[in-house]
Amino acid sequence: MKALQALWAVGSLVWVSCADREVNRSVVQTASIEGSRYAKEVEAQSPFKTVEMRWIEARELIKTRNPAFVDASKRYTQAHQGKPLVAELTREMKDTMKVSFVDILDTELLIKSLKAPTVELPKRMASFARLKDLSHEVEHEAWQDAGASVDAELDMRKVNVRLQRLLRMGELLDREKKRANREPNPEAESDPKFLAALAAWRNSLEKDRNKWLTEVRDLFDAEYQDVHFIPDESGLPSYQSAANPDLADWKRWSHLQRSKGLIGLLSASHKESKPSIPGTSLVKDSLLKMVGREKKTNIIRDTNDVRKEVRSLIQSWRNLKEAQQKAAALEKKSGDDTVGSIADITISQTIFKLRSDEIKHASVLWMLDENCW
Repeated sequence: MKALQALWAVGSLVWVSCADREVNRSVVQTASIEGSRYAKEVEAQSPFKTVEMRWIEARELIKTRNPAFVDASKRYTQAHQGKPLVAELTREMKDTMKVSFVDILDTELLIKSLKAPTVELPKRMASFARLKDLSHEVEHEAWQDAGASVDAELDMRKVNVRLQRLLRMGELLDREKKRANREPNPEAESDPKFLAALAAWRNSLEKDRNKWLTEVRDLFDAEYQDVHFIPDESGLPSYQSAANPDLADWKRWSHLQRSKGLIGLLSASHKESKPSIPGTSLVKDSLLKMVGREKKTNIIRDTNDVRKEVRSLIQSWRNLKEAQQKAAALEKKSGDDTVGSIADITISQTIFKLRSDEIKHASVLWMLDENCW
């Protein structure tokens, strides 16, 4: 008996030893693979030299380097993967919203529709014909997936807009620093006030550049020594050549935001009653109210949401064009000559501020204007 116990003990020790070696081997292999992979990543970050990349390369790199974009991309894929009806539904939300539910339930429009109900009302419901067919097939989870898809698209767009802002600011900072670091007019070098103003201007630009670089590092989740982006044609519109866009064109307004609200409504409607046409019961309630019935009608979407979006679009456009025009006038006045006075420095600083404001206002337009996407 003791011999068997001893033999079992020896066997156990051998087994444990083999298991330990296997675990250690696995750990070493894993560490080697992960270490090698991350070493290549660190090398790509070039922590001790300047990285140069074209704008289009930055737009591609963001898809793998930015945590928020990567997460949103995964959520978007999960919402669509193996779910063709969800893909169809989200496409419908963005591409065929000819009439919003707010329009359908607008009292004045409904009164107008009732004057020729056999013609006008079906026409107003026509844009939802395909949604009607889909609503019979898609379960509530599919509506949730559609909402998740839109949320993910919005998050990816936010990252892209942030990148565009940094690309434009990098271009502006490089241009401004180049002008500030030129040798000043020899006649002005004898003026201590001018030299002090020039030094302050250069220091201010250096601080702005460092702040910009920190944001670039955070965006790419990488510790670059420095980054230089090379402009190309892949950027979003600058709007500099557009004088008077048709901002009343609803197709330019943020489809994703509107789709998000509409999906929420359709999801709730589908869950409650699964009507033959999503929202039919709500239309019926409004019609009953118009003829004196007291049944309360739910508000489908607060029109203030749309109004705020459009007002933001218009305000940003107006502020953008104002900044562009003022900057262009000052640039024409100052030319590209070497700075030779405190007045020249002040004008350059004003131009920089206006061009920075231009980029800030353009960021709002990039986010809301569907023509960018």
